[in-house]
Formats: sequence, C-alpha cells, structure tokens
Amino acid sequence: MTLFRPGTLAAALILISAHAARADGPTAPMRENPFFSESTLPYGMPPFDRITDDDFAPAFRRGMEEHLREVQAIASNPERPSFENTIVALERSGRILARVSAVFDNLKGANTDDKIDAIDAEMSPLRSAHEDEIHMNTALFARVKTLYDERAYLGLDPESARLLDHYHRDFVRAGALLSEADKARLKSLNSEIATLQTTFTQNVLKEKNA
Repeated sequence: MTLFRPGTLAAALILISAHAARADGPTAPMRENPFFSESTLPYGMPPFDRITDDDFAPAFRRGMEEHLREVQAIASNPERPSFENTIVALERSGRILARVSAVFDNLKGANTDDKIDAIDAEMSPLRSAHEDEIHMNTALFARVKTLYDERAYLGLDPESARLLDHYHRDFVRAGALLSEADKARLKSLNSEIATLQTTFTQNVLKEKNA
C-alpha cells in the first residue's frame, strides 16, 4: 500500500487545482443580479435582456430580507410617528422586492414554464409569511394607528389622507388587531392557503394546456 506524505499530498492537490483552473480558462467576472439595482431604462423598465430565471429566487430572498430590515427600522424609530417617518418611509421600502415581484408575477401569468412554476411553489409561502411579518408587527401598526387616530389634525392633502387610510385598512384586514395566538394561527393558515392556491392554479393551467 502506498502512503502519501503530507507534503506530497498537498503538492498533488495544488497541481490538480492548477490544472483544473487552466482547463476551465480564466474565471468570468460574477454578474450582478439585475434586480439588485434600479433600472436605468426609460420609466424604470426592467432590463429583460439581462434577466434569467435563476435571478428570481435570490432576488426574492434578498428583497424580503432588506424589506424586513427597513420595516424594523421604521417600527423601532424613537421619534414620534409622523406621516413622513412612517407612511412615506413604508412607501419607499422594499424596492428590490417590488421590482422582482412585478416582473415575476407578470411573467408567471403570461408565459410560465416548469422552472417558473417551481420558483412560484417555493416562494409563495415565503412571500405570504413576509407579508404577515409586516402586517402583524405590533410596533409598526401602533405607529400607523397613532397617525390614523390623529388624521383629522395632521393637515394631510387628500392623496396623503387616502394613503394613510389605505395602510390602516390593510393592516387591520391582515390581522393587526388579533391576539398573538390568533396571529400565529392566521400565519399558519395564510401559508397553507398560499401553497394550496399556487398548486391549484398550476394544475388548472396544466390541465387546460393539455
């Protein structure tokens, strides 16, 4: 039986790695996910020539992580709630998630395929849980409710008043006023519904196409 001395084994591994690197050629620079930055195209149109199916899942995950960090910063802001530091801040949050969602949802509805369906099945419950995490954030809703309760004294223009009403209604309908136990139950149901709805829709389309 032949034994390798530590130095010999290390040298062999280096040679193998070097050979593999030469065989593969120079390493191509890593491309940035096109959803990670704002589009420079007119009207912010997506750069469809650079988007691939492999970009969606990473963009969803990074978008949700970034969005939750932004939302948590709003919820934990020590300043008194104002329309600017709460509602406007929420409107400006989640840009990556908004970009990838807009492209993916339209593509899914117009020209889906097996890979898009697989991404949809994976992301649907995660996206549902993400929405619940925001709408059932007690500290965040407290800021929205404070503004809503004081809306008559804020001097808001009609558009801003409508936006505040929209946010308050969405939070309430999503379960912000529920007890913690009921919130947990609703989160579980929403995740199950998201999965079942995605599966049902995909099965219907496959049957229709068949």
